[in-house]
Amino acid sequence: MKTCRRLLLLPLISLLGLSASQANESSKPFEVTPSLCLTDKASGRCDIRVTLTWYTDDPVCIEVNLPDLPRWCISDDSQDSLTLDISTDKDLHFVMRDEKSNQPLADAVLEVKPLSEPQTRRRFRNPWSIF
Repeated sequence: MKTCRRLLLLPLISLLGLSASQANESSKPFEVTPSLCLTDKASGRCDIRVTLTWYTDDPVCIEVNLPDLPRWCISDDSQDSLTLDISTDKDLHFVMRDEKSNQPLADAVLEVKPLSEPQTRRRFRNPWSIF
């Protein structure tokens, strides 16, 4: 009898887990993918293709803290993403704003981090010994 109850509860638990994961996906109205770019020390620049995705039906505008990239306003309901080729040496902050009221709705950050050299440990003893 206990086994039968467990078998009946298993599908219910999995359905609850599925709806919780869907709620987590829809809780972020705006995201940038990928959100991290690693640079080498020689150039220090990040050349990357990013995709901005938003989850709203309202007309929105997207701003970024780069002087050569203008503000984009998207009024087409069917468009929900934008792909950009970016070259930068600092973190980028993207802001999604309401087109009519200009109120910030959400933001996302593309982090630019230098790739660090592997740390090498110095030997404390010599590899040879007289004794």
